[in-house]
Amino acid sequence: MKTPSDKKIAFYFVSQEVARADDRWSARVHFPPGATASTVLPIEVLDGNEEPVADAVLELFGQRLKVKDGATSTTYADFIAGVHSTPVWMHRKGKKPVPGELTFG
Repeated sequence: MKTPSDKKIAFYFVSQEVARADDRWSARVHFPPGATASTVLPIEVLDGNEEPVADAVLELFGQRLKVKDGATSTTYADFIAGVHSTPVWMHRKGKKPVPGELTFG
C-alpha cells in the first residue's frame, strides 16, 4: 500500500446539515506523495465558519481521534485497517454529536 510518488491525495468529509454554522464541521485527510503504512496522515478539522475546531473527538476510520486546535492525525496503516468502518461523527463537549460523510470538494 502506497500513494503515487508524485501526487497529493485528500479525502474530504463534511457534517450533515445542521442549523448553526459553528455546529457544522469538515475534515480533510491529507495523503502526502509516496505515503506508506507508517506515514502519518494529517487531518485538518474546521467548523462551518471555516474556523479550526478547538477541542473534539472525530470518529473516523473506526477510530476516535482527538482534535485539538483544528488538527488530528492517523497513520496510513490505521486508515487502511478502518477504511470499511462507516461511522463518521464529530463529538464536542456540550453539543450533540453531529454525523458526517465522505464527499467531493
